[in-house]
Amino acid sequence: MIKRLLTSLFVLMPMTFHGQAFANEKLTYQNWVVEVGTETTEAYTVNDSNSSLGLFCGGSTCVFYLNPNLNCQPNTKNAVLMNGSTVSAALGMQCTLVGKHYFQILDPFDQVMNAVKAGGNIGFAVALQGGAFSVYRFSLNGSLPAIQRALEEASRRGQPKSSQPMPNQAPGFKDITL
Repeated sequence: MIKRLLTSLFVLMPMTFHGQAFANEKLTYQNWVVEVGTETTEAYTVNDSNSSLGLFCGGSTCVFYLNPNLNCQPNTKNAVLMNGSTVSAALGMQCTLVGKHYFQILDPFDQVMNAVKAGGNIGFAVALQGGAFSVYRFSLNGSLPAIQRALEEASRRGQPKSSQPMPNQAPGFKDITL
């Protein structure tokens, strides 16, 4: 009797929870990863230089961020140039403490989302002191399903929902200082 009950439970479990991530779960979509926490959800990719680009959802807010392995002063705002396969834009970014780490929050959200939806690759040129630029490039391979999943998980907790599928691309990018 107990054996049959346990067998039924194991057979039904995958059907009951199919399509839903659990807290503290990590899901991989090609070059992108989705981490679902109890109160936050994050979809991100890391380039060959360990810089990251991602979407972070916590509370009622979702933001795109760039974590470029540069020190930033909290609350400072800078300009950044973004170039995707079909979308180019000048964005603002603000150094913000997220958890225990500082990230550059990219704004406006819709311009970043449109560039990510276009697929291919995406690059960011960040102005440095002395007239130099740092360039960060990322593959968007797997970004659409990852971001879509993060937004769905965030929506389950009453957060914003959005997105349509994005195309894929191959990895292999390093940061460049010009």
